[in-house]
Amino acid sequence: MNEFIENNFRHILCALLLFSRLGDVGSTYLVSPTLKLEANPLAKKLGWPFMLLSLLVCLLPYYDAGLAIMALVPSLLVSSSNISKFWMVKALGETGYSMMVSIAAAKSKKSHVLFSNLMAAFFIILAGFVLLLLCPDSRGPAFWFGTGIVLYGVITAFYGLLYFRKIFKKAAPPSSPQTHNE
Repeated sequence: MNEFIENNFRHILCALLLFSRLGDVGSTYLVSPTLKLEANPLAKKLGWPFMLLSLLVCLLPYYDAGLAIMALVPSLLVSSSNISKFWMVKALGETGYSMMVSIAAAKSKKSHVLFSNLMAAFFIILAGFVLLLLCPDSRGPAFWFGTGIVLYGVITAFYGLLYFRKIFKKAAPPSSPQTHNE
């Protein structure tokens, strides 16, 4: 079996990347067909044609297998994160889910959201660094997998902060006319 994997590694990686990208795009469609809940502002702005174009990432193994492994990890984990919200969004609808998050934001402190988002990302990044520390070969597949975990942690922090910034902006009470007068 190892010989088969070695002889077909790039093809297997291509298939895994395609599957993971289909998982990301498909789970995004299931959870947010209008992209109302999409955290990535670029994907939200460019829409479904961009999302479908992202499937071409599956060709990355033919350029660099290490980068392909690194790209595979966040794609799998984003798919997991998306699909974990499926039941609630289907129960409440995109607008209802968005309203629920806005209500929670209005009742929350920004520091609590910041702490929660950054600490979650920190532990993901830490898991990636542990794997990197355990890798004897800094050019082997485990190294790239660990780097992918770190990348996912960074993505989680970045897009999480952008998403909650938008939510808090929406949830903020309108400023009174007096605050505009100087």
